Amino acid sequence: MNKKTSMLGGTGLVALLMLAASAIPASAAPGDTETTFVVAGGSLSVSVQATATLSPAVSGETTITGSLGDVDVTDARGGVMGWVTSASSTEFSRTGGGTSSTAVRYNSGNVTNTGTVTTTSTGATTMTAVAAPVVTGTLVTGNNTASWNPTLTVTLPANALVGTYTGTVNTSVS
Repeated sequence: MNKKTSMLGGTGLVALLMLAASAIPASAAPGDTETTFVVAGGSLSVSVQATATLSPAVSGETTITGSLGDVDVTDARGGVMGWVTSASSTEFSRTGGGTSSTAVRYNSGNVTNTGTVTTTSTGATTMTAVAAPVVTGTLVTGNNTASWNPTLTVTLPANALVGTYTGTVNTSVS
């Protein structure tokens, strides 16, 4: 009889343990942990070539054109705000003095982009010392980039002297 009691007691103990495990109150069960984190935005930047040489002209020509090289806008802010790239130009003056030109036009040409952004070029834009919009990025979602290779056109007066002319084009993004 001892054997039977002991076997029943063991079976009863297992059943009792199973019942106890299923009857643990909810507050003692493993819980959920609300977890949060922050995604920090990066920056909005523009990069341009440090120097550019426009096509040479011969005496009597009044229009000089050439590429400024790649302009790259990087928007790593990770948001939905658009951006505007603007450009300005100093006058192009002859080294050693003489004639100069303030008739400068900037044309961004084709703009390629990555990410979610709609880019729009203003086309040929007259440059002055006051920055003017040249490419805008709208309908932004998250990080994006835009690139273009603008053409600069400088018109010299008919009495322009032979020589080297220098000016500065400033490009910014906000």
